[in-house]
Amino acid sequence: MKKPKTYTEVPQLPNLIRKMTDWSKVLLTDITYIRVKGKWRYLASLYNPETRRVIAHKIGAHMTKELATSVLEKVDLRKLGVEIVHSDMGSQYTSDLFNQALQNKQIKHSYSRKGCPGDNARIESFHSILKREYVNFQSFQTLDEAIVGIDSYIRWYNSDRISLVA
Repeated sequence: MKKPKTYTEVPQLPNLIRKMTDWSKVLLTDITYIRVKGKWRYLASLYNPETRRVIAHKIGAHMTKELATSVLEKVDLRKLGVEIVHSDMGSQYTSDLFNQALQNKQIKHSYSRKGCPGDNARIESFHSILKREYVNFQSFQTLDEAIVGIDSYIRWYNSDRISLVA
């Protein structure tokens, strides 16, 4: 089953983290695919690259700007000291809804260059680990089953999994 693709006609937007060395005020966000009973479902995550922890996540039936934005609403970004949220140039992240949510919180938005996913590699790596260690061994029959299982894995990942923080 082919994964759906999203496209954006938006010109390249600024990458504020490309040469950054202090990631303490940066969060990364992305969406990945999860198979549930033969259909694609979507996990949006907000990830701290410095602590290697998932700050917020949500699973939905559709890959939408609302799903992408929902993870921003789950935590108080200003209270966490976040100044920049970095994403790819997917249509969910270039949407007015996502960008207005960041503006309302006075958070800058940084974007990976088209065809250069390296800046978001840390969240891509988390999604890969999630799939290698958990999702690929599951046969989710319902969306609720996927939500409960992935939530449990993320809680374990954040608190108990061995992670070498540099």
